[in-house]
Amino acid sequence: MSEMNYHVFESSAQVVESLAKSLLEYSQLGRPVHISLSGGSTPSQLFSYLANSEYAYTIAWHNLHFWWGDERCVAPDNEQSNYGQAKAQLFDHISIPAANIHRIRGEDFAALEAVRFAEEMRTAIPMQDDTPVFDWILLGMGTDGHTASLFPGQTDYETTEIATIAAHPETRQIRVSKTAHLLASAKRLTYLVLGESKAPVLKQIADHAAEAAMYPAAKVKSKLGITEWYLDSEAAKELA
Repeated sequence: MSEMNYHVFESSAQVVESLAKSLLEYSQLGRPVHISLSGGSTPSQLFSYLANSEYAYTIAWHNLHFWWGDERCVAPDNEQSNYGQAKAQLFDHISIPAANIHRIRGEDFAALEAVRFAEEMRTAIPMQDDTPVFDWILLGMGTDGHTASLFPGQTDYETTEIATIAAHPETRQIRVSKTAHLLASAKRLTYLVLGESKAPVLKQIADHAAEAAMYPAAKVKSKLGITEWYLDSEAAKELA
């Protein structure tokens, strides 16, 4: 029996609608809410939906602060930039204070940016046990079980640092990423996993298969709150 806290939706559109509702609820708390975004196709759908629906006006954007789980070391106008994707699809179309957008500066020297990014998080976000505590972190998962830029065989689960440098195992592209330690300190950790290609990995994680021990997505869980999986029917097809 799987111990995963998963929610299965018939379509990506239903996933996006649920995420939008959560953003609206967070924005109504009347305080700064710190949310970490991911790149990928599902966030892209979410951004476009938010910008072109009533949520563009009903969400109290001034209460929401947006960060990223990781960023490729490219300029913000590069098509591979996670921030650039969010800016073009969402931020350019809503009224949100510039100070509420906390991007990773992918165009800067990675080692220095990891230090700067960590310091910005420590300055802006409420701390517990010397670690910033995000209200909500959205994560994806690759077919190799990686999440953010935490890759199998490369992830340090013991470090107490909150930002790190990673290299994609195939392309060797350099990224700046939140650490497993920081992700695990979130109040709410939501994995967004869609598509049939992810089904075998999800089954291994759900079944505690030996292969799953190497997957960062299987090991990174919230220690303070909830860890949940938002799946479409294709991704969930092999789950019991």
